[in-house]
Order: sequence, then structure tokens, then C-alpha cells
Amino acid sequence: MSTLSHQLIVPSHIEYLLVNQDLLIFEASSGVQRFVDPPYEPLEGKQISDSFPELIGMEDFLIGILEGQQDNFDLKGIGRFTEDGSALYFDIYVTLRQQEANQDNCLVFFIEDVTERMVLEQKLVQASNENSLLADNLVVSQKYIYQIIQSMAAILLVTTPSGKITTVNQRALDLFKYRETELIGQSISILISDHNFLEQATQQHPLFNQLLNNIPVICYAKTGERLVIAFSCSAIQTELEELPSLIYVGRDITERQRTQRRLEAQYATTHILSESVTFSQAAPKLLQGICKSLQWDLGELWIPINGNQEGPASERLRCAETWVRPSVCIPDFIQDYWQTTFAPGMGLPGRIWITGSPQWFGDNFNTHQSLMLKSVHRGKWHTAIGFPIQSDGKILGVMTFFNREMQHLDEDLLQAMANIGSQIGQFIKRKQAEEALRHQQEQTERLLLNILPEPTARRLKQKPGTIAEDFAEVTVMFADIVGFTEIAASLSPIELVELLNQIFSAFDRLTEKHGLEKIKTVGDAYMVVSGIPTPQVDHAEAIAKMALDMLESIAQFNTNNNQNFSIRIGIHSGPVVAGVIGIKKFIYDLWGDTVNTASRMESHGIAGKIQLTPATYKRLPEQFLCEKRGTISVKGKGEMTTYFLLGRC
Repeated sequence: MSTLSHQLIVPSHIEYLLVNQDLLIFEASSGVQRFVDPPYEPLEGKQISDSFPELIGMEDFLIGILEGQQDNFDLKGIGRFTEDGSALYFDIYVTLRQQEANQDNCLVFFIEDVTERMVLEQKLVQASNENSLLADNLVVSQKYIYQIIQSMAAILLVTTPSGKITTVNQRALDLFKYRETELIGQSISILISDHNFLEQATQQHPLFNQLLNNIPVICYAKTGERLVIAFSCSAIQTELEELPSLIYVGRDITERQRTQRRLEAQYATTHILSESVTFSQAAPKLLQGICKSLQWDLGELWIPINGNQEGPASERLRCAETWVRPSVCIPDFIQDYWQTTFAPGMGLPGRIWITGSPQWFGDNFNTHQSLMLKSVHRGKWHTAIGFPIQSDGKILGVMTFFNREMQHLDEDLLQAMANIGSQIGQFIKRKQAEEALRHQQEQTERLLLNILPEPTARRLKQKPGTIAEDFAEVTVMFADIVGFTEIAASLSPIELVELLNQIFSAFDRLTEKHGLEKIKTVGDAYMVVSGIPTPQVDHAEAIAKMALDMLESIAQFNTNNNQNFSIRIGIHSGPVVAGVIGIKKFIYDLWGDTVNTASRMESHGIAGKIQLTPATYKRLPEQFLCEKRGTISVKGKGEMTTYFLLGRC
């Protein structure tokens, strides 16, 4: 394939030659030799005028074209006789071809076989007697073509090269809502707003194949309605006209575009909701996604709020989110929106809220002052649409959208918006259910952690069953209210429980303060341990600090409540087994001799005193002040030496 055919699209009935700066032929198409005089001789390297004598004397003119001093030109009606004696006619079109920066420009000679046309012209000249009949036939043909044009289902427009409309069919008149007299002689830009498309159409040359085919173009009807037409445009040259006519043939694809945008809006909604954790996170993206998919300019989200009064009648709609196309200028837009609310039935959001169904408003909606915000919307919009966000019959919010362009009622879009509203409503309900479930799980988790240490609770959730662990170094403390039976007899059950709750709640706060693990309360007894579930070196010291704080806490309680409670505290250090047993009403508990000994220290103690075993006494640092009690008889243990913890040094 030749170099030129790689770079240009040349119609099959046109041949070509490339001529250099010296007017020597250096490339030719395969069929060009039949136009050469004499025919079928080698061409490359020959002077162009040697093969085409008609160019003799025009060398300076050709050089002028190469140097950019002359315009392109053509020679028409050049005649030859072929070897069999038949006539051959052709036209030559000469133009400049700009080469790369490092190459010289060259001339392109396009040669078009016009034998049939020339023969026909000669016959027409010679057959003067037939002129009248041909003219009559032409009139009939024009009428026939006009009827065909008017009955076409496609849109047909014919314009001059400058874009003036000369022909328009009935389909175009019906679609664009014009009369024929209103369009003939007008610029085609009255219908087509895409100036780039019109510019490309006017640059077409009738010699070359059609360049613009099935191009979607934005158009506007007389009513202002926005239409999308798929136009194909061709430039056609006739012998009766010096300049080519531009023929536009189009199909109305507005509905197809609307369907595609509806699907895009539904897809955008599904995609945004699938990637959003909460509705507040999804809302601005939904407004933007729907506006961009549908090519609308403004989107709003309205949510119900309660007024100053109680009951449904006090509910109003407040603007919670907006999105506006950057090219749209709305002064004081945000401030007006955040200050605006609508009652049911008032304004566009309120009307949708009260009806519970999607609403569409055309160009006349600006006359309904109750539907619009006077300071923001008035005069800016020509179309509005809105839909409720609802689930299970309950309206959770309203979305409204506005367009500066006039659009006719689209029932399919209303249905699509209703589906989107239900989809968003289901999302909100699902997220509310997930949040309620999460809150319930958190409450369950907190309750479980009030019963069990965190590591034990985690293990029990992963693998239910018996849990038991050995701890070699812990300190166990028991505390008991002295004379609780006598106190209980003098108080009502409710008063007694309230007092115990105050005391044990204070002890619970001390447990958290010192990082200890509360095991349980039995009646008026309180049990706590240090070194479980996480081992710690200073377990005895931590228990000692809490024991001293407990004495201070009970003293403060007595002062605040005019009571005379006192407690006994017993402490012992050593190994224990800790865990959970059973399958119902399980608790975290301790077993072992250390637990029994700590309990004996409490029961054999003295009111208002903290009694220690030697094991705990030895583990306390010097900053604690202790006193040796002496040897006492302990049930189940025999004789034991014990100590009292008096305070800190």
C-alpha cells in the first residue's frame, strides 16, 4: 500500500499523484496511468507536464502553490481517447500537502473520472429537443423527493455551507415544535447547540467520505425542551450549485438517553450505599451522584424534626444536605437553606411528605409560591422533581432536585425515583437495626465484663465450656460489715439495699482505681483479688492500698448518712485456681487454700481492722505500717501469727 493511502482516506473512484518541489512525480496510485498521455507509461521521475500536457505553461502557478503564494485549483473536463477509441474525461484537483518539519512540501493531484458525467452533459447539450421533457421530469422528481422527505421517520435538515436552513421535513417540525416558515432561512444553531459539531459539519468536502456519522448532539425545541439527536452529516455537491449543501439526518435518542441516565442514577445509588457506613456519610454523595447521572443542577435532602410542641403535628422538614452544580450561581444559597423549614403540605418538600409519592413540576411551578423558596429558587429553575425516602410506609425524609432546563413529564423517571427512595429507606432502616444490634452487643459486652474478667470473657465467647487457670502469686481480700444482722433488723428491705448499694458501689470504684478484680459479693461480704487475670508483681501492695481506702470510704459513708457501720478486712497471699464452671448463671470464682485462709483472716479479725497473714506481711514494702497481733487460733488452720495493717508510713 502506498504512503499516501496510509495517511489519507481516498475514495476508490479517485486516483492521485504526488509531485515534489521540482515538479517530478515520486508517487502515484495504481490506476492513474490510464489518464496519462500517452497512457500506461512509467510515471515516477517524470515531469508532471510530460504526462499531462494540459499543465504545460502552468509550472510557475504550481510552484506558487508549493510556496504558499497561490490557492489550490482544479482543471475540469480534460479529455482523452482510449486505445479502443472511446472518450475519457477527468477532473484534476491540485492541493498543497504539508510534510514533516524535516521534509519538503509536495503537491497532491487528485484525478476523478468524470467520463459519465461529461458524456451526459454532451448528450444534454446535443439533445436540445429533450430539454423540455427533462425539465418536466425534474419537476415531477422534485415533488416525489419532497414527498419522500416529508414522510421520512428520521429528521432531515438541509443547510447552506454557512448553516442557513433550506429544507426541513415534517418529522423535524413535529419534534422541534416549529412551523416551516419559522425555520427556513434561519441558522441551524437555533436547533443545535453543539457548536463544535456544526463547525466540523461545515468543514466537510464532498470529495471525501462522510466524516460525521451517528453523533449524539444536544438540541432544543421551541418550547425550550432539551432533546438528544443522533445526527449524521454529509456534504453534497450538485452541478446546479457552486457550493455543497449540508444534509443532516437524525434520530431522536432522547428517550434512550433518559433510560441510560435513569440506570446510571440507580447504579450510582446502589454503589454509594454499598460503600457507606452511615446515611449521613452517604447523603452528600447520593445528591451529587443522582444530579450528575441525570444532569440536574441542584439536589436537596430534607429530614423531619420536632417543633416546640409535642405530637406529630409539630413535625417539620429541615434541609440537612444540599449539592449544587459548580456552574450554577446561587447568592446566599447555604444560609437560606439552613434557616428554612416546611410543615406537612407546605413547599415542594412538604407536598411530597404529605402525599408520600414522587412529584414532578414543569415550567409553571415558579407560579406556585408555596412550592418554592422565594429568595433562592424563584426564576432559576424550569423543572423540579422530588421523592420520599420511606420504608414500611414510614417517611424518613424527602429528596428534591431542580433543573434549569425545561423537561417534559417523565413517568419512568418518577418510578425510578420512587424505587431509589425505597432503596435509601431500606438502607436507613438496615443501618438503624445494625446500630441497635451494635448497641445491644455493647450492653451485653459490658454486662459480661461486669461478671467476668476481659480475657476470660473473650475465651468463653470463642469456646464455651469450663475455664480454669492456675495463678501462683495473688493476694485475696475479704471484707465484711460488722453487726450486719442487727442493722438489717432495724431497716426496711429497700433502705437496707440502698445502703449496701452505696457502700459496695464505693468499693467497686476503688477496685477500678487500683486495677483489681472484684470476684463477688455474698450478703454483706465483699471479695476482691489482685494478680488476676493479669499477673502483677505488686499484688500485695495493691490490695493493701485498697484496704486502707475502704476504711476511709466507710468512715465517709457514716458521716454522710449518720450511720455507724464498721468493717472487718482479712488478706492472704498465695496460689489459687480461677475460672468459670457450669453452664447457667456462671460466675468467675477462686478456689484453693489461699481463698480459705483470707476468709478466715476476715472472720477472725477485729472491727475496723485489716488483718494480714505472714505471707502478705512479707510481700509488703517498707512504706506500709504494720503491727504484729500475735498468735491466734484459726478454725481449720490451728495456731497462726497475724498482723494488722495500720496505714502508710
